[in-house]
Amino acid sequence: MRVCSLAGLLLAAPLFAQANAVPGLDIGMYDLTDMSFQGRRGAAYPNGEAGFMVGHSWCNGGTVNLPWVSQAGGVMVDQYPRICWLLARESGGRMVQVSGRSFCKHSPTAYNFSSGPCAPCNVGSGSYFFVGCSDTYGSGINSSQLALGPTEEINPWLGTWNPSGSYFDRGDPAATGATAVDSVRTLDWTQVQAFDAVKNRMIVQEGQLLANANYFAQVQAVVQGEPVAARGNNIMNRQFSITGSGGSWSASAIGNSLQGSVLTRWQGATWQVGGNGGDDGRFLVAVKVTGPTGGLYHYEYAIHNLDNMRGGASFRVPIAPGAVVQNAGFRDIDADPLNDWSSAQNANEITFTAPAGNALQWNTIYNCWFDCSIPPGAGAMTIDQALPGAGALSVSVTSVVPSGMLFAAKQPIGAPCGQCQGSFHQLFPASSTFDLAGRSMTMTLANGAYTVAETPVAFVPAAGTNLGFGLNGQASVTLPFALPYPGGTTTQLQVHGSGYVSPGTPNPAQLLPSLTNWLQGQARWAVAWTLLNPSGAANVYYDATPARAILTWNAVPMLTGTGTSTFQLQLFPNGTAHVIWQNIAASTFAVMTGWTPGGAHSDPGAEDLSASLSAPLALCAAPFDGLSLDTNANPVIGTTFQWVVGGIPAGTGWGALLWSLQQATPPVDLSVAGMPGCYAHVLDPVSVVFVGPGATQNVAQTIPNAASLNGVEVFGQAATFNPPLTPLGLVASNGLRLVLGL
Repeated sequence: MRVCSLAGLLLAAPLFAQANAVPGLDIGMYDLTDMSFQGRRGAAYPNGEAGFMVGHSWCNGGTVNLPWVSQAGGVMVDQYPRICWLLARESGGRMVQVSGRSFCKHSPTAYNFSSGPCAPCNVGSGSYFFVGCSDTYGSGINSSQLALGPTEEINPWLGTWNPSGSYFDRGDPAATGATAVDSVRTLDWTQVQAFDAVKNRMIVQEGQLLANANYFAQVQAVVQGEPVAARGNNIMNRQFSITGSGGSWSASAIGNSLQGSVLTRWQGATWQVGGNGGDDGRFLVAVKVTGPTGGLYHYEYAIHNLDNMRGGASFRVPIAPGAVVQNAGFRDIDADPLNDWSSAQNANEITFTAPAGNALQWNTIYNCWFDCSIPPGAGAMTIDQALPGAGALSVSVTSVVPSGMLFAAKQPIGAPCGQCQGSFHQLFPASSTFDLAGRSMTMTLANGAYTVAETPVAFVPAAGTNLGFGLNGQASVTLPFALPYPGGTTTQLQVHGSGYVSPGTPNPAQLLPSLTNWLQGQARWAVAWTLLNPSGAANVYYDATPARAILTWNAVPMLTGTGTSTFQLQLFPNGTAHVIWQNIAASTFAVMTGWTPGGAHSDPGAEDLSASLSAPLALCAAPFDGLSLDTNANPVIGTTFQWVVGGIPAGTGWGALLWSLQQATPPVDLSVAGMPGCYAHVLDPVSVVFVGPGATQNVAQTIPNAASLNGVEVFGQAATFNPPLTPLGLVASNGLRLVLGL
């Protein structure tokens, strides 16, 4: 019964895909290149307006070419992308948009550069933005007023635009009659030359340019037919410093460009995105809560309309019954107090409502705030749509609200057991600290696993074939016998001049040792992996007979430093491997020695071989990092999540997920049951058994949509049958504590 109570129907997640989605289309920003001051206009500082513009780089990272045609037969057509931008300021704990609702750039031509992160550029015939190609426009090119049109003419959800009757069709000043609706461009260079330096660009009131504030510019791609699932890389932001006053300003970039809305840069804030299904676009809501001060928490919200065509006409924030709400406020992007949104409170929510003509349009950020006696909890802001159209009348965005409801959460408990080490290493920070010269190490293979110890092994003078390496050289050599090693057998060795050898599948050529590359790469013996520079006779020699194979690094110098290095790897048909270090050159380069079977196993920790080689180190044939238990999502009431059991060893026959409403406190020591080092973290569990699992096993669990479950705790743990990792054969994962909530 308890299993059934949490195993009802799977709740389907809403699908977000617009009607004109083109599978495989993915145009992404990868740099906001610069921001420049274009000029000012109006009253004397600080009552004038400044014009700015930003530059960008983007590329086609999808699998289909993007049609790019702006004109056909003298008539404007809608087959190309648009670019829009805004400028935000963080100051006084608040992130606000300081630019007006700037015009968008209509980009008439694709240049298809071969550089960029999407390369290689696959240029073909026709007018397209080709897969793998990039395009870069500095702020100077983007500032061309001949290509800047109003954002309200563009449907950001579909990425579409109607040339007939558009700003470009009418011209500026606007034509009338048939000329204004014939889709033939009227806006021309003569008209644009009459514009001031600010018109249609990113316009900022000079009074908004404050000292000691953080500024963030944003650029956004609007691409017809791009699926919403591919739009995570459409927006990019970058921090800038803005200095100056009076008649001139300058902007300097700070740090790197980052993907996402400028609101993701708001310090101390959290953010979420919600949308109107497949019928219209998305809003991003960021929130920052501070306090309490005088018994009240201060709630700051910033709402960014990412690509919702119908816009927002009201914001509704739920509040717990009996809440005290004070000091509500609102900010939009103009300086007109007569069109500010009004606020009102009832028993269950506080509502901010737009007057006619001031809805939250796309590419715009509005702010609202208030103080409340209720601490932050789980909930959602509701944004009511401003215009009629397809889809729901409102959009819900998960957020922090004064609801008194707990957030769904999870927390690991304890650690897994039964781990088995399959690799070992020592990484010396500099070759001058290497303390194994004059010693040797033997890896003896038995039952598919190495035992490592120090044994007296004679160095064999270099002989055989000089592999003729230069810096970063690598070569394949053939063994005259089949060499067994932990995880396989090979007749090929991949030898690298930097002091490591891979059986079978080669590792990439890597000059310097890296623990990450070591753990995540292919199997490898690191004899003395460091930045060696072989050449001439000071090189790597390969000498093999049916009885043994020997690789010798013979008097090889470092890239820089003093002295030379001589060391050797001896391999035998029974799988034994000897490592002999005669001497290592002194340098500042790191040196690694050891063995790894590869396969992205966790770091077993470094050995101090100078001390530990005197006692045998027994490794496992199949490394085991322990079972892990997690979930694919937080345990939100009314949803289905997956328990995820990971790290399951290959060949596991069966296992079980155990979950309970009771935690074992303290955990139960399972050593007496034949599971040394293992602890039980659940009491009176419900068991879900799985047979023949892969490396990962998912178990679905549904939480009923009942408010009474808010705050209920559920505890889980997993076990699998894997002798001989423990005497009983069972190993256990970490425990996991779940708190059900919103």
